[in-house]
Amino acid sequence: MKKYDVVVCGGGLAGVCAAIAAGRYGLKTAIVQDRPVFGGNASSEIRVNIGGACANNAWARETGIISEIFLEERKRNFAPHRNSYINSNLDLVLYDFLKRENVDMYLNTSVRKAIMKRKDLIEGVFCIQLGSEREFVIYGDYFIDATGDGTVAFSSGAEYRIGRESKKEFGESLAPEKEDMGIMGNSLLFLVRDTGKPVKFTPPSWAVKYPKDDIALQKRAHSYLPGYWWIEIGVPFDTIYDNEEIKHNLLAHLLGVWDHLKNEGDHGFENFSLEWVGMVPGKRESRRIMGDYILTENDIKERKNFPDTIAYGGWFIDLHTPGGILAKDKPPEPTLDPDDKKQF
Repeated sequence: MKKYDVVVCGGGLAGVCAAIAAGRYGLKTAIVQDRPVFGGNASSEIRVNIGGACANNAWARETGIISEIFLEERKRNFAPHRNSYINSNLDLVLYDFLKRENVDMYLNTSVRKAIMKRKDLIEGVFCIQLGSEREFVIYGDYFIDATGDGTVAFSSGAEYRIGRESKKEFGESLAPEKEDMGIMGNSLLFLVRDTGKPVKFTPPSWAVKYPKDDIALQKRAHSYLPGYWWIEIGVPFDTIYDNEEIKHNLLAHLLGVWDHLKNEGDHGFENFSLEWVGMVPGKRESRRIMGDYILTENDIKERKNFPDTIAYGGWFIDLHTPGGILAKDKPPEPTLDPDDKKQF
């Protein structure tokens, strides 16, 4: 196979931006993506809209390559910029950006493991390409692990963590008393449309049943707009090794929630029909590869400045209740007061 200056493993937004940047520096660059489209959670397969500092802060907006992508997508697209409305226009924008920078694209190609030249040096990554039934190694001088699960770093023997540290390790007020595996889970999104006339919905036999007075849905927001991020499952499953089992469970819960909205009480969805249901779970958290520094809750709260700063962060400390929708008697975010209805 070819050898590259830079090999980017993973074609989500982080990987795409890294590959574009490398291409603009004139480096011979490859990007390897295990899906047919780029974008990861933001792609048309999962449909989480691009958002960061500009989502929650007045007068703030994204800059750099991600801003270029966002503006180009908005110029070409007619759909609202919201969860579940993301469509193939974004997929095409990302593909076009990479083409323009002469980045070699390996789509439908899964990076399985790092090939080591020595203990501390990666010389290649072993890949399997769906459809073509090819197996090959891509060689490079530098490798960027944007796989989400840290697949390349993990297989190379890099240090990593998974789960939540105890409160005493970093003195974080939001941490549990003891370390645990209470990480955030995966979600499936869906999109509904108003047909202008009553539409019936009959759930499949395997859908989870949510009765009219079910406590789980009393603690979670319903609206006509998509973005039911709280249809989320992690604990007690492993978000990497149980990925497929999580997906099957999520689909059963998603259709159960829709059955509840359609058939259990008057929620105002009589004229609405399902238009799209996600079949690829959006993943929030798994391995965290250790670097030179671990950013903590206190750093965020204190707005700590670092001498080697390259960017600003603008998202809030976004914690979810471990277990997601399986933790039926708890609100989806543990820092919210379930009795304060204004927050829902």
